[in-house]
Amino acid sequence: MNTSEKKPFKLFILVGALLAIYLGYLVGGAWYEGIKLKEFIEKFNKVCEEPQANYFNENTLKCVVVVLFIYTLVVIMYYTSQRKYMSGKEFGTARIESPLYVNKVLKDKDSANNRILSQNVRMSLNFRKLKLNGNILICGGSGAGKTFYEVKPNLMQMPNKCSFICTDPKGEILRSCGTMLKNNGYNVKVINLLEMDKSDCYNPFFYIREETDVVKLITNLIANTTPKGASSQDPFWEKAESLFLQAIFYYVWLEEKPSRRNFETVLKLLGEAELVDKGKPSRLDVRMKVLEKNSKLGANHPAVKQYNKCMRGAGDTIRSIIISANSRLAFLENKQVLRLLSRDELKLDELGIGVNGDEKTKTALFCVIPDTDKSYNFIIGMLYTQIFQELYYQADFNYGGRLPIHVTFMLDEFANVALPDDFCSLLSTMRSREISSVIIIQNFAQLKALFKDTWETIPGNCDTFIYLGGNEQSTHKYVSELLGKGTIDKKSSGETKGRQGSSSRNYDVLGRDLFTPDEVRKLDNKKCIIFIRGFDPIMDNKYIPFAHPRFNETADGKGKPYVSEIRKGGEIQGKTFEVLSNKSIKYYEKLKEKGEEIYIDSFTYEEFMKLSNERANEKTIQVDKDDSIIKRMVKYQYNEMQQKEAQLALEQGIPESKILEYFYPDIHENDMRQIRERYVKLINITGES
Repeated sequence: MNTSEKKPFKLFILVGALLAIYLGYLVGGAWYEGIKLKEFIEKFNKVCEEPQANYFNENTLKCVVVVLFIYTLVVIMYYTSQRKYMSGKEFGTARIESPLYVNKVLKDKDSANNRILSQNVRMSLNFRKLKLNGNILICGGSGAGKTFYEVKPNLMQMPNKCSFICTDPKGEILRSCGTMLKNNGYNVKVINLLEMDKSDCYNPFFYIREETDVVKLITNLIANTTPKGASSQDPFWEKAESLFLQAIFYYVWLEEKPSRRNFETVLKLLGEAELVDKGKPSRLDVRMKVLEKNSKLGANHPAVKQYNKCMRGAGDTIRSIIISANSRLAFLENKQVLRLLSRDELKLDELGIGVNGDEKTKTALFCVIPDTDKSYNFIIGMLYTQIFQELYYQADFNYGGRLPIHVTFMLDEFANVALPDDFCSLLSTMRSREISSVIIIQNFAQLKALFKDTWETIPGNCDTFIYLGGNEQSTHKYVSELLGKGTIDKKSSGETKGRQGSSSRNYDVLGRDLFTPDEVRKLDNKKCIIFIRGFDPIMDNKYIPFAHPRFNETADGKGKPYVSEIRKGGEIQGKTFEVLSNKSIKYYEKLKEKGEEIYIDSFTYEEFMKLSNERANEKTIQVDKDDSIIKRMVKYQYNEMQQKEAQLALEQGIPESKILEYFYPDIHENDMRQIRERYVKLINITGES
């Protein structure tokens, strides 16, 4: 707290004392007992004209003591009369900050490397330099423009090294921005719970590395399939169910081949647990006995060990446990859900390390959820939990604690998504790993319902808070208190009527909320209030996306809406092959050294080009026999650089049939260029086309 209170400064007091002694010396040179004031003044003036002369006499000591005594009294009176004045700050210092000043401190010189907070406020993504954590809390009621003014403009930014994970109710964000991101080099992935036949596949078993990951997955599954606020009177049943599921999950992970490590196999084994005849073992009992007999681990095999623990109970107890497990996984008894969970096409690690660990290719993962049905939202809950686990693992064990590509979670409809139970602690630790979250809520009542006594840790771990407007009372009060109090001037006047009437006018200062709760409620719908740690609050216009240079690339402008193709059960989405960079090769070599199941082989250009037609013709897109480059350009979306690559290949004499082997919209133009150059090199070597 800065005040105007004067604190004694010893050096100044000492200098003043020396001057007082010298003044007493001069006074002693002009004064003698009985002298008149006029005569003293005249004589003192003469003494001051020649201060270097010797005026020492019998009065000198007396005068020095008197003057020094007077000086001491003045000093004491001066410092004891001081008060802690804060002129203009008596009741508070709250004020509205200028966006221009904030930009001078927070804005990055590279406009693409900024987050758009409002019409005039930008924040660099270099959070280490800013010493801010990068987490943002956005609060706005329905219709306040949370998605339109905040989410979409920041996706349009497409920073140099930043992947996105977007919760997308109804698929609006994917439809609008998906094509733009894909055309600009983003690897677009979609988990679509609204239209599951158009979704990429996600297999939680793919991310299990060790036994503890199995326990985490089951804990995650139970947490995300247990209704919020539900609590069992007896935790025995939940623990027993967890033990039973561990046995099945361990079996699937350790004993099944990779293509069968999924929830479909889990349901199959769960079905084998049913007792056909009383007194006879179930098919799952037999399976576990065979495993115990044939496995080198015997009874210590994780699946056998957990299964035996669970099966020690009474028959009715075991049946109840099996029924409970079946009930929990009943939602999975659906062909579309089982297809979605059958294999993994997301490659969650690539969100933070680039495709094949190239440290440059960015990914945009859209989690499309219905806004009217939460039945399958537990899949997104499991997904988010494993995303955090995978990104933390990559940062901590492969990249020295910091991901090479920043990852931003756009958590729209935050209150409707099942998140990890330890999300609050994740929010406080993700900054150091180059991860940040943009949390979007309608009001603070949602936070209080979700986190009860710990809800304040969410805004506490978000260094930026943006209020877009709303109509919920507790939010108005919270924002008003956050804005603080300011000091204003007060003028009061009074008048007394009568024969001897009088009037008075008084000036004073008064404390006032910068915005009272009712003024927060009446916030102009074009305005927003921004709170950034270390700055006074900023009031600015909401950002209008129409002005963004890339707006016309979105479906809201002149761009094409993103359309996901309907996926068949056995169809695998992905490239026929990928050209790996040196960084990618080193990344896979590092994984192999750590014991992961990676097989690395190499061959020459000639060997690559002479692969059998059967291998070379494996494609992700079904094509007609009379397929051509022109037909593909009409049917699929290619960016300008991809089209140019096809033209260059034709000009350099590469047959169209060879070009069609790699000319797919999913193959990046840089990969096309490398393949084209290799074809040209082979033609020059062999003389064949």
